[in-house]
Amino acid sequence: MRNLTAKFENAMGNLGYFIARHPKKLILLILLLVAAIASNLPKTTIDTSTEGFLHESAQARIDYDRFREQFGRDEKIVVAIKTRDIFNLDTLNKLKQLHEELKQNVPYLNDITSLINARNTIGTKDSLIVDDLFATWPQSQQQVEKIKQTALNNPTYKNLIISEDGSFTVIILESNTYTSLGDTENSDNNLDDELSGFDDIADSPTKKAFISDKENTEMVLAVNKIAGKYQSSDFQIYVAGSPSVTAFLKHSMQTDMAKFIIMILSAIILFLALLFKRASGVFLPLLSVVLAVISTMGLMAFFGTPIKTMTQILPSFLLAVGIGASVHMLAIFYKHFDQNKDKTEAIAYTLKHSGLAIIMTSLTTAAGMLSFAGSDVAPVADLGIYSAAGVMISLLFTLVLLPALLMAFKLKPKQSRNIGEHHDRMDMLLSKIGNFSQDHAKSIVIGSLAFMLLTIALASQIRYSHNPLKWFSKDHPTRVATEVIDHNMQGSISLELVIDTQKENGLYDIKVLKGIEKLTQYAETIKTPTYFVGKAVSVVDVLKEIHKALNENRQEYYQLADKPELISQEILLFENSGSDDLEDFVDSQFSQARITIKVPWIDAFEYHGLLDDIARQVKQDFSGSNVKVTTTGMIPLLAETTRAAVESSGISYLIAFAVISLMMIMLLSSIKLGLLSMIPNLFPIFFILAVMVLFKLPLDLFTMLIGAIVIGIAIDDIVHFMHNFKRYHDEGMGTRKAVVATLTSTGRAMTITSIVLFVGFILYIFASMNNLFLFGLLTAIAFAVALASVMLLAPALMALIYPEHKQEEH
Repeated sequence: MRNLTAKFENAMGNLGYFIARHPKKLILLILLLVAAIASNLPKTTIDTSTEGFLHESAQARIDYDRFREQFGRDEKIVVAIKTRDIFNLDTLNKLKQLHEELKQNVPYLNDITSLINARNTIGTKDSLIVDDLFATWPQSQQQVEKIKQTALNNPTYKNLIISEDGSFTVIILESNTYTSLGDTENSDNNLDDELSGFDDIADSPTKKAFISDKENTEMVLAVNKIAGKYQSSDFQIYVAGSPSVTAFLKHSMQTDMAKFIIMILSAIILFLALLFKRASGVFLPLLSVVLAVISTMGLMAFFGTPIKTMTQILPSFLLAVGIGASVHMLAIFYKHFDQNKDKTEAIAYTLKHSGLAIIMTSLTTAAGMLSFAGSDVAPVADLGIYSAAGVMISLLFTLVLLPALLMAFKLKPKQSRNIGEHHDRMDMLLSKIGNFSQDHAKSIVIGSLAFMLLTIALASQIRYSHNPLKWFSKDHPTRVATEVIDHNMQGSISLELVIDTQKENGLYDIKVLKGIEKLTQYAETIKTPTYFVGKAVSVVDVLKEIHKALNENRQEYYQLADKPELISQEILLFENSGSDDLEDFVDSQFSQARITIKVPWIDAFEYHGLLDDIARQVKQDFSGSNVKVTTTGMIPLLAETTRAAVESSGISYLIAFAVISLMMIMLLSSIKLGLLSMIPNLFPIFFILAVMVLFKLPLDLFTMLIGAIVIGIAIDDIVHFMHNFKRYHDEGMGTRKAVVATLTSTGRAMTITSIVLFVGFILYIFASMNNLFLFGLLTAIAFAVALASVMLLAPALMALIYPEHKQEEH
């Protein structure tokens, strides 16, 4: 193994000489490659949709797409109005104006429903009349009172468009199902379009895609702009619904991405300037890592992978990780160059000295991130794939582009300062840490293992969470509006059930309709401390309205007709009235029906109980029949995302641990050392788990990433420590001396790179979204703990494995 290492180091030295001979050609080649990849950046897309959390091949996603193809988009923008008296004529006039302006000026609008045009079904002696509630606009308060009684007595309206006490009403806006932008794979969410609008795009000959994230954003912004014009103290307006949540998540994501890139670039510039005090030490590594980030984002655009809520961390992540390798390179290069005044020799020496360590640390980081690639949560998989690709691109640029830039630029050696030279204070501190770890080895190891075991015992108290609404601050208008609507209207999002009889006119079967009725009635009884159903509507509600109207509008006839032929006649009369409302509930062949169950926005993990309740009732109501019931909509998508996240994160952790352990075993040529080296690497993860249990912090899609990220990145310090310790120990040094020599030679570099990572992630505390704040804070703490672990726990383990009195045996 030592011979193989020596051969590899010589090969890296030869690479250095090659780069030194052809720097300009290599720079030009890499710049052309980056330019080619970066040319795809204008195609960059953004997707913050709920379905975007799942792969297109996921069954829940397939079911949802089928539902939308048949019944349209289930996500609605909800404009709620709270006032002292909705049925005041002046208030109604204002409501009508708002309704009409939304109808006329909101783009991509397919349908709009409110009290103004709510369906009102009445019967006369010889006909069925289906018209708007306000078909004739009232001219007096007395006329309003009659309409008010009709509205409050209509069970369909309750908690759908008006609250039970009549003090709260909503306008529901449904978007077009399909995009009007043509081929959204190339035009959807174009970042330039976000700022400057978009030109006409030719119709795509391919199958039309669903409405785009960009169109959704335009629609939400238009609604908010119009609603703002009508806002007043006695006419309070709230805009909510999942499209609104999605649009403002996108806005926050774009704002945060730009902010963090600027912040981390500023931090890196300051850090490099203080460390190297040379223009080349700032500009050249910065150029290298920025080009790596540009190339990675260009690859995402080339493959049509949109930026999502989790991949937004990719640019700042790559900047923080990539700069560490450059620091290692430049520290060795400047030291050798200042001493020998020969750039060629300095580059060759640097690659020979540090090339293997840089490659190994990059490979372990890439392996840790690549463990996410198989995740069932689409943005997690994307993050794993492209962060690993970005790390490897950054490695290539560090080993080739950075040395070539050093050769191409004019550099002057410094006489007064050698970067990386021992500094008394730093050496004294690192020596004290090394000696402390040896003097208290047993206490450190026993205490660390006991802490890890205790954390395992407490791990069951970890609370899982997935609630995009809570990512917003408590006073964010979208969060406030959603919570207000959930309280007053008993829900703002929906669970959809598709009842498929699997035969034409199957819905004329009384048993099927009774099953639907029973299911909706059961749903409205569901009330638990964590979830409840506010409303359930289906074709049965329409049929009850018809039957009541045809029986002198008497309330006792608000029920299903008891004969199939009556059902078919009532439906025919309804369709002949000119109303197309049945299209919202059934397909054209009357084989499929839709049940919409309205619920409040809660943590997605809580929805599993609701789905189980519904599933049991479905089995009971339709057992023994050929009816197929599919559960879809926002709630199953959110619930499936949580299931996929928990299962996939566990698998990712195991893969990362197994692969990196194997790499450490190969690097150290020892199974024992390779496995023991993972203990200090796992300690930060246990520490963060303990913090989360202590402060009752949730384990969500973002905090689930921390473990694999830390395993993949913090192992870099372990690689440097174990590699150097083993080398010193094999050369005959005692354990204590080998530990001190390792810390005083590599401890400075480990400290520097850990500080960069800490700063890179702690900047997320300035995020506008709570999830990023918590992710950044915990990840930064993990890297700080990882540094302490490698400087205390790793040396303590070595002291127990190689006690001084057995030194001669090794």
